[in-house]
Amino acid sequence: MNRRRFLTTTAIAGAASTSLLHGDGHKQKQGYLELIRFVVRNRPAIVKLEKYLGSTVIPGLNKLGCSPIGVFRPKHGSHGADVYMLVPHADADSFLTAWDKLEASSDFQTASETTMEDQYYERMESTLMRTFSHMPEVEIPEAIAGVSGRIFELRIYEAHNRMKSTLKVEMFNEGGEIEIFRDVGLHPVFFGETLAGPLMPNLVYMLGFKDMAERDRNWKRFVSAPAWKELAANERYKGTVSNITDIIMTASSVSQI
Repeated sequence: MNRRRFLTTTAIAGAASTSLLHGDGHKQKQGYLELIRFVVRNRPAIVKLEKYLGSTVIPGLNKLGCSPIGVFRPKHGSHGADVYMLVPHADADSFLTAWDKLEASSDFQTASETTMEDQYYERMESTLMRTFSHMPEVEIPEAIAGVSGRIFELRIYEAHNRMKSTLKVEMFNEGGEIEIFRDVGLHPVFFGETLAGPLMPNLVYMLGFKDMAERDRNWKRFVSAPAWKELAANERYKGTVSNITDIIMTASSVSQI
């Protein structure tokens, strides 16, 4: 799976220095997330791609320390033949080297040798994100773990300049919006600040729910929560989001999330 990266080692290494200091005095390093959108020819081809991901790509990346890996199919808000894969990286070096290491393995080479007429996907698009300080790792929400029919909501918040996007990240972290999410049952899977990818500047996050009914119910709880109303009234955070993309997804059978 060859990729062209329009990123420099220097730029990524510079971002790698960020870490957080919890109230208990323990320092926890922020990680990186790679969100890949596979453009697939048609719905039948999705099954073939997911089998390849589940048998070859995911186990190979797991051995290199990338875990848990999520694979998702859009239901609403994105092209029906797209497939999304979320790959956590502990550090910038993992992002820069994991795929090259995987590509060097004989198992990967054998499974990935396809023709243009028999390809797994048309193209792939990657977004690189740095995790938020107040949620530095991917989480599998306990409330939905293993639930059949669980759904996921991927949301992209664009801003009209980088400073506003940074303020929205602050609003989630220090402002306490992540904790309000947890309190009302919007179960976070990840939060990431986009370092390279489309629609920048932006941040991306994912929530998980047992079903659409829980999703709708808990979003209503959120908008009526006193803590959210107080935070939303803070002038510091006015105008931090200029556009929202909202994609409802289901987990593939090969997904680890």
